[in-house]
Amino acid sequence: MEDLKEESAIPQENGYTGNFMPYDFERYYDMMPKRKRGNGIKALLWFSSVFMVLISAVIIAMGMAGSKGISFTFEIDESDGLPSNRYSQTSYATNTDISDAPDVSADINGPQISVTKTENDVSETNSANTAYKNASPSVVNITSYEAGTDYALTKSGDGSGIIITSDGYISTNSHVVNDSMDTGVMITLFDGSQYLGTVIGIDKKTDLAVVKIDAEGLKPGQFADSEKIYVGQDAYAIGSPGGAKFSNSLTKGTVSAVNRIVSGGYVKYIQTDAAINPGNSGGALINSDGYVIGVNTIKFVGTDYEGMGFAIPSNQVVEIVNELIKYGSIKSRGTIGIEGKNCSLYESKIKNVPQGIIITKIYVTSPLYTSPARENDIITAINGVVITDFAELIDELRKFKPGDEITLTLFHVPENKSVPPDTFDVTVELINDE
Repeated sequence: MEDLKEESAIPQENGYTGNFMPYDFERYYDMMPKRKRGNGIKALLWFSSVFMVLISAVIIAMGMAGSKGISFTFEIDESDGLPSNRYSQTSYATNTDISDAPDVSADINGPQISVTKTENDVSETNSANTAYKNASPSVVNITSYEAGTDYALTKSGDGSGIIITSDGYISTNSHVVNDSMDTGVMITLFDGSQYLGTVIGIDKKTDLAVVKIDAEGLKPGQFADSEKIYVGQDAYAIGSPGGAKFSNSLTKGTVSAVNRIVSGGYVKYIQTDAAINPGNSGGALINSDGYVIGVNTIKFVGTDYEGMGFAIPSNQVVEIVNELIKYGSIKSRGTIGIEGKNCSLYESKIKNVPQGIIITKIYVTSPLYTSPARENDIITAINGVVITDFAELIDELRKFKPGDEITLTLFHVPENKSVPPDTFDVTVELINDE
């Protein structure tokens, strides 16, 4: 998408119609009104008088303040040059009602959310306004601040989130909180009230995170069963496109596709043409009933793309968020500890090798590190189930947990061309993928 640029208004003279005019100083100087001699001295005397009056007023005000015991002394934090008032008992914050971020972390006994099961399909007779009224009180704006020295916090961006419990648990994207548990966050609710939040869990692979604020009586969003989503149904995105000043904006579209695979993505996404812009990340994709069907996360950007946004399906959001509330990370996901790339059908035909995952790196923590497997071997099956790409590999690995044993089928092409290729099985124990 091309950036929008502000254009300055420039006089269209001498036939010029562009956005830039060369600066002709001598010509411009000749057009300027000339000052009379002596005016400069009068102006100087006038400014001097005003300055002396202001100085006198400041001295008098400081004297009065001192008599009341008010101190104007600031401690200078030399780490960043900003004035620090951390030891003062008086708060100079604009909004003194904002409490500190809650001192909380993941809780094994924390609340869990669930998918709302409905008897019938979503009602397409509802209006966009009905969907908005039902869902918007559950969508928040999230302003993130990079972790760093106290009183030197730098705003890093704006995103959106979804209230998932009445006592202040909020889901969002991991990238909205900078993929860090130490990121500072300010949460702005639908009614404009603000809270400092604490990041209690992140999962970079699915791009999901959970934030907690100290609040009660909030309206949690209702999560629909994403297995019932179908192409062509109405879809609405709610969030803060462009930041907090555009919070709770609604855009309307349709579900363009389901189970979409995006390069580098760990999930199968819902594709929608509802407008998704920077700041919508972490916000809700809802159906006509106002139920959350997905969490908006990415879009294709470029002059050749229009209306291609993607959301994490609600069923997977519920699964990941519940585990983040409990542990702060994902404990139930197993991995084989490798990096790899797809061996496409074309490549398999050209090189006369099977489709699958070409191993490009084996980590020292991988169960394959001490096995016969080598880089450039191709994974073709898990427990006999044929694997042709990463999406199928991930789907199969989701069926198992760390500590489970699986059998990989690998295809090996020796460097010595005179030795024929070999297919062999390796049984390994999955490790934790945190």
